Amino acid sequence: MQKKLRKIYIALVSPAIIVSAIFYVLQLYGLWEGSNTLPSRFFMTAVFVAAITFGVAIPIFYRAAFFGKVKEKRYTTEEEFFSFQKRMLFIISVTPYLALVAAYSGFEAFYYGGTVIAALYAIYYHYPSERKINFDKKVFMVKSESD
Repeated sequence: MQKKLRKIYIALVSPAIIVSAIFYVLQLYGLWEGSNTLPSRFFMTAVFVAAITFGVAIPIFYRAAFFGKVKEKRYTTEEEFFSFQKRMLFIISVTPYLALVAAYSGFEAFYYGGTVIAALYAIYYHYPSERKINFDKKVFMVKSESD
């Protein structure tokens, strides 16, 4: 399960990270300066709020909703748990792309920094490590198919 989740995670997050790294290197060597026009404050605010929403708020609410769904059961199946984890990865994978939009569009420092921090938090916190998966399995009382 962990290997499958890692493959999904890498497939979802790595394109945004690679393109961001390319943008950074191009800017570092003065080959690209980003967008020439400053986006509207409304657009910067919308992207910033969306990054916080997809990186922090929705994952918290989704986790609480899943816990509420399974708390009355004696156990959670691995299939249900895998589906939950997979959906969570799809939710948080939006944030790196929002950070990419912020970098490409030349956001003001506050909005850019907040968007990047939300993306870094989502990428780091939701990485499907063995330790995190095992902890979540205990929290959600996952019963393996071999039990």
